[in-house]
Order: sequence, then C-alpha cells, then structure tokens
Amino acid sequence: MEKKISFVFLDMNKKLSATLLFTASFLVLIGLQSYYLYNSYRFERKELNKQANNIADSVVSELNQFDDEASEEMLIKRLKKLDSNDSLKNEQINQLQQWYAFRKHFQENVDKLLKKQIENTPYDIALRSEIYSIYDETEKRELVSTQSPLVLFKTKKDIKKGFIFNVGKWNSNFTEKDTELKLNARYHYTIKSRTIVELLNLRMLIFKHLLPLLLISISIIALLIYLFWKTLKNLRLQQEKVAQLYTSIDSIAHELNTPLTTLKFTLANTPASETKALLERQVQRLEKVISSINNENSDSQIALQNEIERYLSSLKNQYNSLQLNIQVNFEFNHVLSQKDLEQVIGNLVENSAKYRANTIHLKLDFDKQIAIEVSDDGIGIPPEAQPHIFEKYYRVSRQENLQINGLGLGLYIVKQTVEKYRGNITVSSNPKNGVTFKISLANGH
Repeated sequence: MEKKISFVFLDMNKKLSATLLFTASFLVLIGLQSYYLYNSYRFERKELNKQANNIADSVVSELNQFDDEASEEMLIKRLKKLDSNDSLKNEQINQLQQWYAFRKHFQENVDKLLKKQIENTPYDIALRSEIYSIYDETEKRELVSTQSPLVLFKTKKDIKKGFIFNVGKWNSNFTEKDTELKLNARYHYTIKSRTIVELLNLRMLIFKHLLPLLLISISIIALLIYLFWKTLKNLRLQQEKVAQLYTSIDSIAHELNTPLTTLKFTLANTPASETKALLERQVQRLEKVISSINNENSDSQIALQNEIERYLSSLKNQYNSLQLNIQVNFEFNHVLSQKDLEQVIGNLVENSAKYRANTIHLKLDFDKQIAIEVSDDGIGIPPEAQPHIFEKYYRVSRQENLQINGLGLGLYIVKQTVEKYRGNITVSSNPKNGVTFKISLANGH
C-alpha cells in the first residue's frame, strides 16, 4: 500500500510540474503573440491612415480651383456685415455657417474628386474642411463657437472620429472707406482652419491584412494545446503500464516464494552431491532476487571483523576475472548488520562488474563513521541520469544498457538500506572512466 501511495504521489507531482511548465510557457507565448499582433495592428493602422492622408491631400489640392466662394475675401465681406448686437450677430453667424455647409456645387466637386481618387482602391474615405476659430482682434472676442465650426466643404459621408492632417492660420486685415457715407472702418480677424479625414473602413482593412497572421497564431496555439493534451495522455498511459509492470513483478516475486520454499525443504532432505550444491547455489540466487524485489529486511547479527573478511574473500573469489582491490580499516562496528553489509557491497560490486569494469577499488573504514567506497573503471553513468539511478526499476536509457540484463533494483536496494541507517550515499563520475559510490553511516557509541 505504501508503494502504491508513493507512486500515485509521484505521478501527481509529475503531472502538476508538467501542467505548470506548460501553463507558464503558454502564457509567455500568448503574451508574445499578443504583443506582435498589437504592433502589427499599429503598423497597419499607421500605413492605412497615411494612404488616406495622401488621397485627402490630393483632393484638397484639386479643390483649390473650385474654391471661389470660400475665399478669404468672400469670408471677410460677410464677416464685416455682422451686426454689433450680440444676439443678431449670433444669428448671422449661424446663417454664415449654413451658407458654408450647403454649397451644393462645392459639395458635388468634393465627392466627385474623392470618388475619382479611391475608384481602384479598397478605401472608403470621408473628408471635411472647417474654420473652427474666427477671432475679432478689434473687439477681442471669438465669433465662432468651438462646438459649431464653419464647414467650408465636406463629403456626403460624415466623419465620426478621424484625424487632422492639415491646419491653417492667417490674419485678415480689411479696411473699408466710403467718403460719401463718411465710413472709415478697419476689420482685423485671426482665422484658424483645419482639414479632417477618416478612413471609414479602417478596422475592416486591418482585419483583412492581419487575418493570415491571426490564423497562424491561433493554429500555433491550438497545436500546442493539442500536443500538451497528447503528451499528458501518453504520460498517463506510460504510467499505467509502469504501474502494471510493478504489480506484475511483485506478484511474480510473491508467487515464487511457495515453490522456492518447497525446493529448499526438498534439498534439505537430499543427500550431499555435486548436483545438490549446484541447486543450492541457484536457490540462493533466487532468494536474493526475490529479496531485492520485496526489499524484505530481516534482523541479522552485527557485522564482525572476521565475518567481513570472510565475505570479502568469497567476493574476491566470486569475481576472480576482475582486479578487486580491497582495503579494510576496522576499529569497531555497533550498527551495521552482516546481511545489510553484504547487500550493499554485493550490489555495488555486481553493478560495476555488469557495466564492464576491469578494476574495482573497495574501501571500508569502520570508525566513528562507517565509510564505504566503491570505485570502478566501467562505462560509467551519464551525469543527467545520476539523480535517478536510485529509483526503483530505473535503468539508464542508452544503447549499451540494452545489452545488459537487469531489473533496475540493485542501486534502489542499496539506497533503501543506507536510508534505514539514516546514512548518506553519493555518486560521481571518475576523471577518466567509471564512477565512484561513497556511503557514510553513523557508527553509534
């Protein structure tokens, strides 16, 4: 049950980490895509407004030949006729405004010229020119309301927002003399005008221009979401298969206990022979494999110096094809059992032998601390795989490992045994070839 809970917890952590990583990456991508689209939108808007500005400028230039009634002289002649009475003057200003707003021949020329300019373009443009300030310098007062400018000319289509692309300001000085009427009047006005243009279908044009880019961005985002979903799905399937594998291996190990017990009982009642010795060695191997899978640690006597030396001697005979260099310094041992010592050293030496070591250096130091060091000259362990080698059933994913049999349990058992004594185990790559395992345990008092 504890194994299953640990596995589920690890599974949840992996999924959570993957989800958080994807979410962060996805948000960054959305931010970059939004920033790029926004800049593209601003660029397109600027370019389209520039085109509208050029068209409007051409129309205004051609309108100059029709600009007779809107000339400065005609404007001044009408301004000087304004009555000095405020209420009457306001009424006359409104009449003047209407005069400018409904000049039909001028209006027709504006739309005609504009239609000619945009005939072969996708642009829909509105244009308006107006005088928004007439300041009487003599009376020191404004004659035109800022809310009701004098429209010089405009297209039939109204401007809602638009932008100013042309402004003008001039001073008009006009003196009227009439000897018979004894009239000698001087008029001085400061006049401000502006021309406004609006690309009425600006948003539609921008949308058409950005549509391919928008579709590509959406496709990339959709593809990433699909790949993430597919990855999570594959991860879940792989984890289910791994869980089934764990269950199968544990079940096999459990089922082997019954026939193994029967074999041991039968061998115990069999006369001594070469065949019996062979069978006993194979039964011991089976027991070791099953013990590694189940990780069942039974009580064992504290390892004594003579027992340690005996085991190391048998270990040297077992791996007589290797150069096994052993150094032992034994002061005392208060904690480490003989079985656990054999479990740790046996698995580490077997691991080195499997992975093509020719020379193995084994150092044991029993003092205030128990230090065990196993160093070899084998094919080694890649640095990126070293943090995972103590995980149950883990095997390094590389071509060399496919040729070597194993369940990925040896180093897991070593780690579990060391942790039982609250010790520490580390692994590091050697300068040339192979790896070095270092174990340290508190030796009690």
